[in-house]
Amino acid sequence: MGRIARGAGIGSFGEGIGRLLNYVTQIALARMYGPTSLGFYVLGITVVQAANVFAQFGMNQGVVRHVAHYQAQKDVARVRGSILMVLWIGFALSLMLAGLIFFGAGFLAESVFSKPSLEAVIRAFSVSLPFFTVMSLALWATQGFQTVKYDAYVQQIQRPLLNLVLVLIFYFLGAQVLGAVAAYILSMAAGAVFALYYLKRIFPKLLDRDTPPKFEPRALFGVSAPMVVANFTQHMNSWIVVVVLGALATAESVGIFNASARTAALSALVLSAFKIFSPMVSNLYGRGELEDLGNLYRDISRWAFTGSLALFLVTVLLARDIMTMFGPKFVSGWAVMVVIAAGQLFNSSTGPGRGTLAMTGHQRIVMCVTLGSVATSFALGVILIPPYGSMGAGVATATGLILSNTVGLFFIKRRLGLWPYGRGYLKPLTAGLLAAAGAHVVKLVLPLPTGIPTILVVAPLFLACFVALVLAFGLSSGDRLFLAALRKAVLARSPARRLKRTSE
Repeated sequence: MGRIARGAGIGSFGEGIGRLLNYVTQIALARMYGPTSLGFYVLGITVVQAANVFAQFGMNQGVVRHVAHYQAQKDVARVRGSILMVLWIGFALSLMLAGLIFFGAGFLAESVFSKPSLEAVIRAFSVSLPFFTVMSLALWATQGFQTVKYDAYVQQIQRPLLNLVLVLIFYFLGAQVLGAVAAYILSMAAGAVFALYYLKRIFPKLLDRDTPPKFEPRALFGVSAPMVVANFTQHMNSWIVVVVLGALATAESVGIFNASARTAALSALVLSAFKIFSPMVSNLYGRGELEDLGNLYRDISRWAFTGSLALFLVTVLLARDIMTMFGPKFVSGWAVMVVIAAGQLFNSSTGPGRGTLAMTGHQRIVMCVTLGSVATSFALGVILIPPYGSMGAGVATATGLILSNTVGLFFIKRRLGLWPYGRGYLKPLTAGLLAAAGAHVVKLVLPLPTGIPTILVVAPLFLACFVALVLAFGLSSGDRLFLAALRKAVLARSPARRLKRTSE
């Protein structure tokens, strides 16, 4: 529980800062360049993100599992071999894919998206791919040591902050949207350097020539190969809709949809904070401690649902006000945001199901589930986007999320005997509905102007009422243990405690 609390505390802090920085960057891009240029930026970044998943070749899950396994056995040679093999293979694949994107940018821009001016953006984004892949794999490797703090430092704080600063610098220097692309490339290069530095810090033997690496390619790719499709299709639930929207609608629609989807994705923030659970699943399952695994899975699922419910209800209450921050042309995306946020809430309510299946040797199930989800999202996108635009894209995205999690729950119950839902979900649900009703009444009564003033009043009021009601309804023993461990973890990292340790 202490390890989960430390991981969740670091993860939630990192995820919160990272999402905030990325969100502010999206708002800045929307206000500086408008929905059309933002749409071009989003399409270019989608191509690179998709290529990054292929370049990782499913090795992200494999390296976490194998590093955690070999680390528990104190097999330093195999830990080193697993990490080095993943980094070099990922780097080689990323270089190859970057070249394909660079020289195929014209085909993608004209034949796929029917937007010739998109070619320069895609070609520029391709330069970032090798840095992106090395950074991602190095950070996944650090998670194999059952810590998420380095992932939080780099992926959620350092790189997004640098990206935002560079975006603003290039804009004030007079650069157009390609200046924002340059900021992205430079921030990825810095992120790769940071990630490798922290990996060396947590595993000093990484470059130690006195420790010959032992490579286990068959074992690694036995886990990784099925996850190539699974990882790709996991992200494709949102990517495929962006691609279809870009091909069948305007770049402006893509920009509006991106602003809506980015906001809706904040509902999954809490679930993302529990990344530390994945290596623990492999550890507990390998030792046969299924009862502990089941208890932790239920608790984490309920905590993720509670936090996501609060964010979802804030999104629903303030949908129009939130979208005004992007600019007047983006307000029409408020309904899209609510639809996708509902899908994200269901995703969070099922807990870390996909990671649990992957870490217990059920990678093929994850692959098949996500493939079916992507096929559904694609089919619905093709059907709904032409008549309904970004709303059709929102429905397709939410449906894909709900379908993949529903089928995933079925297999988690059947293969592992785990189930997230119980009576404990009723307390946060009741508290959330009561707090939302009260906040809505306040919003109707007070003459607040639309936008940030309403957000600054209603959001804190709702959150305060929600927390008070959850506490009033009572906490379970697991909740109290987690909060106590989280409090201890936070205090242990406070400046005052560190100063005391130094003086001692």
